[in-house]
Amino acid sequence: MIRRFSSLAVVTAAALALGLSACAPVDDKPATEPTPSDSASATPTPTPTPTATPSPSPTADLACLVGEWHMGQDQVTAFYNDVNTLMAGSGAKFTPVGTAELVLRKNGTYTWTPAEQVTANVSGTTILIRFKGSITGTYTVTGNGIGGQTQDTSGMEIIATIDGKGTDAGAISQQISSAPITDAKYGCKPTTLTLINKLSDSTATSVLHRK
Repeated sequence: MIRRFSSLAVVTAAALALGLSACAPVDDKPATEPTPSDSASATPTPTPTPTATPSPSPTADLACLVGEWHMGQDQVTAFYNDVNTLMAGSGAKFTPVGTAELVLRKNGTYTWTPAEQVTANVSGTTILIRFKGSITGTYTVTGNGIGGQTQDTSGMEIIATIDGKGTDAGAISQQISSAPITDAKYGCKPTTLTLINKLSDSTATSVLHRK
């Protein structure tokens, strides 16, 4: 079990969390309710004006996003090059082999299929993680941002080994298997989709091509 290697697990968890998933957005902390005064005010307090709800992307953007997208070996490698640059000096390096598929549907659902194998070398220990199957979920688009709202991981099988021996990847596997649309900025052209994910104090870019 990874948790047996306590020092390694801490480093690996932080490092592998930078994999194919984007960081989940953190909800803003609710404003503290005002403390009632000892006496009622003679003048009624005006009702605050509701904050405007962000408008969805123009139809043209949605029409561009919808479809089947392919992330080839070169694009997967480029993404992990960004991750490795961010992790420079940590003693961890990631080497991916494989491709990934992303389907974005007009009804707001998606399917993410990372047919990949990622080798993580962490301080001399090799962790191999293989993905089989797909993750499904729902997404929303606002302005130039795209975000996953729900996800179902029941269709994803993850096989992890440390130095060739089977291990339980635990929560780490969930973090690195998620679609790169959890919370990303995007740029869409007729044949190319670019997703920019915030990772720590840097970013990693995923480039996919329309199938």
